[in-house]
Amino acid sequence: MCLAATAASSQASTTYDLWIRNGTVVDGTGRPRFAADILVSGDTIAYVGSTAGRNVKARRTIDAAGKIVTPGFIDLHAHGDPSKQAFTNFLQEGITTVLLGQDGNTASYEDEDPPTLAQWKAARAAGLALTDDQKPVTLAQWLHHSKVEHSLVNVAALSGHGSLRTTAGVGDAPQPTAKQLAAMKEILRADLDAGAFGMSFGLEYAPGRFALEPEEKALGAIVGEYGGVVMSHMRSEDFDKIAGAIDELLQIDAHVHVSHIKIVAGKRPEEAQAVLDQLARARAGGKTVTADVYSYPASASNLVFLYPEWARSESQYADAVKHRRAELEAHLRKRVEERNGPQAILFVSGPYAGKRLSELAQQLGKPYEKVLIDDFDYGGPEQAHFLMSEAVQSVFIAADNIGYSTDASPELKHPRATSSFAKVLEDYVGPAPKMSLEKTIHKMSGLAADIVGIKDRGVLAVDRKADIVVLSPNRLHVRATWAAPMQSPTGFDAVVVNGAIELENGKVGTPNGRILRREGHPVAHNASSK
Repeated sequence: MCLAATAASSQASTTYDLWIRNGTVVDGTGRPRFAADILVSGDTIAYVGSTAGRNVKARRTIDAAGKIVTPGFIDLHAHGDPSKQAFTNFLQEGITTVLLGQDGNTASYEDEDPPTLAQWKAARAAGLALTDDQKPVTLAQWLHHSKVEHSLVNVAALSGHGSLRTTAGVGDAPQPTAKQLAAMKEILRADLDAGAFGMSFGLEYAPGRFALEPEEKALGAIVGEYGGVVMSHMRSEDFDKIAGAIDELLQIDAHVHVSHIKIVAGKRPEEAQAVLDQLARARAGGKTVTADVYSYPASASNLVFLYPEWARSESQYADAVKHRRAELEAHLRKRVEERNGPQAILFVSGPYAGKRLSELAQQLGKPYEKVLIDDFDYGGPEQAHFLMSEAVQSVFIAADNIGYSTDASPELKHPRATSSFAKVLEDYVGPAPKMSLEKTIHKMSGLAADIVGIKDRGVLAVDRKADIVVLSPNRLHVRATWAAPMQSPTGFDAVVVNGAIELENGKVGTPNGRILRREGHPVAHNASSK
């Protein structure tokens, strides 16, 4: 099969920068695989098709005989700082683009507090120019000045609802004043004008969990106006609350997206199908709704998710330990049992790393709710919470309109930080009833690009950017374990980012990641627009 053969037929004398030869192409569209070569000029795919009988010259060549050639994978929910981190663990499983700014935190504030409104307005007035000793304050400055010199992958950004709340001075108030809401809208429009792909909610975290529907709808409508996506860590993922949380998201007038879709303490595949049916009904009614999922049954979490609403902040928790101890213990026991019991909590850092809460309680000779209070500070060390059933999550992993994510940073001690995509390829691809490779790659690339609104990546085609993965299917294997989560998978022979070979036979090259910006937004609004 030959695609876009006319694009290069008159360029026999051209020397290409990269020639991927003899491979089987799965192009990211979902169509059947085909044999083809790929020619790359600079950062762009120049040709996809047969080169038989042609005098092709190239500066670099990859022999993909017996291998699968796919678009680079797009991680729909990731964390990290591309100005400091290389994202090597992402690249090593074929990820070439990550979407940052998740859970209500604007991408530029990953490791620091958002600015005050006065600081943001001063930076906005100053424009994009910065001196050598100045740090970016606005997302526009961050997008303009972040050279991602350390990043091996591309970075797309979201504006975070929680960051908007903090900068506008709303904090934990249930309802912003008219002036504060106007400030949130102004900042959001500025972020979208700068190239953000949409907005994220973190409705299970402070300050997002204090927001009410009118605020969500008002901000979401702006994202919809721009053609962006509203991604939400929903208010609850619990088995008895998830339907209501989805309904809350669906009332927003924009493309809405369920982040890391799961059912906490769900047991039966029918529960997942009920969620998919709920989304399908919304889709049938004209709503654009998508989701992403990671392929591991445990979340990376802390003890805060076990605390009651009246003890979620550090000061509230300290007060509860001192004055409401019996009530706190009763809540913790009930909450742990609802979330699959003490055996479902594995500590992955600190002095008890490798032990489950059930084991630790037995070792210390006291009830686990007392262990949580007596033996850990607020939040505790890093933990893996085994909240999901493989039977339930497998339904989401195979579903249409659901892409994939890691929900990881370069430093997260969790197998999903190295192997979320590789696990899908190893465990879920095969003859029916498993997924076809074509469908899986589409969900990892072309579908993901459509969800985010990335127009020049996600598919292997002429004039698309050259983010490419070369796989050896017979060598594809996840090596990460809970005890050694940072082991990279095998079978990823080469990964190309913006035309440069970033990974080849296990060797990592020079970082070539870029900041991506959303295209096609309306005419920019002025700073006073509400």
